[in-house]
Amino acid sequence: MTVRALALILLVTTATADDSTSAEQALVEVWHTFTVGSIDEEIFMQAVAEFEAANPEIDVEAVRIPYLQNLAQFINSSQGGEAPDLIRLSDTEVGKIGHISVEGLPLLEDLRPHLTPAQRVGVDAKALQAMRYENALYGMPVSQGALTLIYNRDLFDAAEVDYPTDTWTTDDLIAAAKALASDEVSGIALPLKWSYWYIPFQTGFGGAPFDAHGNPTLDSDGSAEALNYFLDLDRRHSIVSSSVGLESMSTQFQIGNAAMVLDGAWNWNNYVGAGLNIDLALMPTVAETGLRMRPMSSYFGWGVSKQSAVKEQAVELALWLASADVQKRFALQSFIIPANLELAADPDIRSNRVISGYLRQAEHGLAVPTNRGTSRVFEQIDTALELVLKGEMDAHTALRAADAEMERLMGQ
Repeated sequence: MTVRALALILLVTTATADDSTSAEQALVEVWHTFTVGSIDEEIFMQAVAEFEAANPEIDVEAVRIPYLQNLAQFINSSQGGEAPDLIRLSDTEVGKIGHISVEGLPLLEDLRPHLTPAQRVGVDAKALQAMRYENALYGMPVSQGALTLIYNRDLFDAAEVDYPTDTWTTDDLIAAAKALASDEVSGIALPLKWSYWYIPFQTGFGGAPFDAHGNPTLDSDGSAEALNYFLDLDRRHSIVSSSVGLESMSTQFQIGNAAMVLDGAWNWNNYVGAGLNIDLALMPTVAETGLRMRPMSSYFGWGVSKQSAVKEQAVELALWLASADVQKRFALQSFIIPANLELAADPDIRSNRVISGYLRQAEHGLAVPTNRGTSRVFEQIDTALELVLKGEMDAHTALRAADAEMERLMGQ
């Protein structure tokens, strides 16, 4: 054999081997909604890099999508046949798209066939249920969230007011807020026109936005009383301003102009970063009913596109991002509340007052159905709050109208 012939054989063999290696390499495109430059994004990218190192046959392309654009872009991409393989979704977003199909197929892959019983057992049952649409499991849960009572210890100390405790009632809350209020400081910051903050009061008065079958119950027993009580924090007690919006609520607390706030763990780092000396307690019990206020539970997870050509690899990445190891990092570094059951007993988690506090609050969270109605309930309650604040309707009438509109929308 000539040298030239041998060289040709080697060239062909090398090219074939390279083609084979390239063909075996799987590319997984994943969309996330973590803020640019945030601790969340840093933890996520580190976890992705570790996954690639452990799975050299898989390349991951991470794409950041702004949260408010995430769902619309995913729907559009799916309809155009260009959906990402993996996407970060909330339970509310799953409820919005669970009924949508492209060419007769859902947008998301049902993960039940991809998971072993052991992999499901390690996840909070409420979190798994939140990622279901009807029977299909459309997301692997990784985190949960809820509002709780956060307070500024320094402002309490200056006013010589005792700190909130888990035994507080709403009477204690109002009394403390009045004692803490001054020309510069509000007792508590709340957005009175936002339904997400009204729902804990609704549950404390015995109502709920949905019944056990997922039907809207905006005018359920106690709901009108709760709505009036909520708005009376301004109208009667003058401890909250009805002009406070969502962003101004967190800003007001962050700059020390409010002694308390009902907020989630997602803002904890911002408050600590601003130099605040803060702590947390469970939402109080409603004095009139003896019922604990229950904030609405929310969840995030990773969903696999039905169109993905690399479903198995995308599921592997989702399972890694949902692992106890990664969830623990998010919890301890970014105060994202884990959905992994074993972490609730982890010594590092239990000794962290923030994470353990939010886990205690999560035990009193309100689970809501993952359906088309969940995403629409906020708009209807917001409208009711606005109408009552303006004096255009009383609470009963506004909630009955909101409930009727919800029933109409869910019947479409």
